[in-house]
Amino acid sequence: MISLLTDSKSIDPKMFDYGMCFRSKMFSFEMMYRKTLKYIKELEEIYKKENAQGKILLEETGRAWNKSVAFFEAYLNAFYSLLQIIAKITPYFYGNEKSKIFPSSKYFGRLIDYLKKHPNIDTDFSSYLNQRVRWYETLRNNRHMITHEGSAFLGFGQDGKIVFVDYPKKGFSWFQPNKSTKDLESYLTQSFADLFDFLDFYVKHFRQRVKST
Repeated sequence: MISLLTDSKSIDPKMFDYGMCFRSKMFSFEMMYRKTLKYIKELEEIYKKENAQGKILLEETGRAWNKSVAFFEAYLNAFYSLLQIIAKITPYFYGNEKSKIFPSSKYFGRLIDYLKKHPNIDTDFSSYLNQRVRWYETLRNNRHMITHEGSAFLGFGQDGKIVFVDYPKKGFSWFQPNKSTKDLESYLTQSFADLFDFLDFYVKHFRQRVKST
């Protein structure tokens, strides 16, 4: 991805700036991914230890829980922020169509919605977004919730693994029964892989697009 941006400086000088931003945000994203995995595993072990000791006040667990929440929220924000840079970059690859896409490119969500609704602009990319970027909804919903309304909430599944409350787009209430949850380690692993799948497609697709134009 960085190589693509470096090679695309001739399209627009801003590509150099975006390349620097992408490199920094990608580093932050990877760091938050690895730190969150580390701390939730520590949380699992600390909880098992204190629970086995029959402690009523789980002080170590509480400290480990707070740390895990903090880094999970940082992971969601780093992921979301990285995608916003990609949204800024993308219109530059569309030449004459750029002016149509720019109003929708302030946010990643708006950009992909626009390209889904206008597949004539880029059939292959629109098809990929429809079929392979459904992971963005989970990221957006949870990131928006922790940023604008509340915070991430972690709990323990029956097997002792860490789960998180998977917030819906709207209408969440703590009083509603059967709140949706996801295994956090599985989510981190899958969402990390989803991003790299997206970047792999993105680079191959836009290298070919630049070459053909």
